Amino acid sequence: MSIPLPGKLVRVTTWSELVQELHSRRLVQSRPEEGNHLRSPYVFRGIDVAQWGLRTSLQRLPRNNHGDIDVIERSLIRSFRKYAIAGTFDNRSEWYILAVGQHNGLPTRCLDWTFSPFVAAHFACGKDEFNNQDGSIWCLHAGILRHLNERSNGTAESLRRIAWVYDTRLLEKSFADLSAFDASHDAGELMLLWEPPSLDQRIANQAGLLSIMNGSSASQNEFLRQYTDEFPDLLLRIDIASSAKSEIRDMLDQNNISERTLYPDLPGLCSWLKRYYGEAWSERTSVTTPFEQDKLEVKSGMSVDLLEKKLPLVQGGMV
Repeated sequence: MSIPLPGKLVRVTTWSELVQELHSRRLVQSRPEEGNHLRSPYVFRGIDVAQWGLRTSLQRLPRNNHGDIDVIERSLIRSFRKYAIAGTFDNRSEWYILAVGQHNGLPTRCLDWTFSPFVAAHFACGKDEFNNQDGSIWCLHAGILRHLNERSNGTAESLRRIAWVYDTRLLEKSFADLSAFDASHDAGELMLLWEPPSLDQRIANQAGLLSIMNGSSASQNEFLRQYTDEFPDLLLRIDIASSAKSEIRDMLDQNNISERTLYPDLPGLCSWLKRYYGEAWSERTSVTTPFEQDKLEVKSGMSVDLLEKKLPLVQGGMV
């Protein structure tokens, strides 16, 4: 059964509609206080299935239905620190350890976001097994969220006139560790945006940041839902029709947004090559490309030698 999700909703069915929504003046605004540049106050999260909502990897662990989620979280972080290569986390804060864990697949209370709408589009259209389901891009207004946190809970270091989101240093200044962060819950719920250190090129290329709440079982869905009526610009969800995913995926490749650039290592390269040389998803609109026209000419009797002379080079010589 689908769960009710917060925020405004629009639906797109083509690449051009998606680009128009992601670059509308609703999302990308002129900022007089920043030299009149067009800059977005929103951060973005792409998900393969529109109805998934915001559930952390820690909350999705099947085991947390049979045990205390706080105990499980503590055990995960303690074991991650203990079994990591000696010296990995010497003199490092728990926030740093949490960022490294999230980055490497440890179940945590964090969710991944990005400053880049096209990176979010990649994650909304990236997996073949979900190509027949609508995806979604969540657009969250960082400035409104900052205001809500300051209004509902005065324990966090104010970011006003400093930054839209926390970095690790500012977070450590407000809360020494997760225990101190959770203790602030008595003053009110917090949902903070936190930009982790650029641990490697992947975080930098993905323009990544995290959201986190002061409670391991706290729902980011519910936190946002209670404010969307009062602040209608807080959250916009852009649902992507499954029929548009193949076109969007190809256009992202054309704009150099792919596994090769977002995961700049050998597994990322292999994932991109596997998809690049495979067939497009079945929902892709049928278009007769030069290569497809050549195949038709072969069927009609054109010689293979003549066909080989006509084959174009693609993607910098890759054929």
